[in-house]
Amino acid sequence: MPDSSSEPTMRLFIALDIPDTVRQALRDVQMRLSAHSRAVRWSDPIGMHLTLHFLGETPERLVEPLLAGMRAITAPSLRLSLDRLGCFPPTGSLRVVWVGLSGDLSALETLHRSLAGVIRSVGLPTDTRPFTPHITLARARPAATPAELRALRAALPAIIPQPLTWQSEPPILFRSQLTPRGAIYTPLG
Repeated sequence: MPDSSSEPTMRLFIALDIPDTVRQALRDVQMRLSAHSRAVRWSDPIGMHLTLHFLGETPERLVEPLLAGMRAITAPSLRLSLDRLGCFPPTGSLRVVWVGLSGDLSALETLHRSLAGVIRSVGLPTDTRPFTPHITLARARPAATPAELRALRAALPAIIPQPLTWQSEPPILFRSQLTPRGAIYTPLG
């Protein structure tokens, strides 16, 4: 039997892309929070997306079965809107700053579950944490002090994102390549 540890892999995730107008609105939110820039590393708006499932290192041989399963799902066009700022975890030391969504969240949850079925059908595990639809704005820097992170958390409720609404496109399987300058996302289909 071949050694599966030497099998070529790709770091993958499934996401909904977002329009450029939404990216600009998210960049505006980042600018409004810029007083806290020492505490976080900002996400590049060009790569912003709504992650539905993070797969991590995945055998390359599963890319085509994943794409076939995704194509078999009838993905509705969802009406989504920027809603509020939040962070993970909700209490304690902040690690991620995000913008939450409103709109067709019930249909988005159904799409999330359907994609989980596709992922399990090819033999991959799925995340067991509750699905919280969001777009990541920033991640805490390792050197950020607790005081800096508390100040950032305290600033979040005062920042209201522009309530932009858009219609989603079908989900995309992305490859994520980590580089010293940040992640590079490549759509695979």
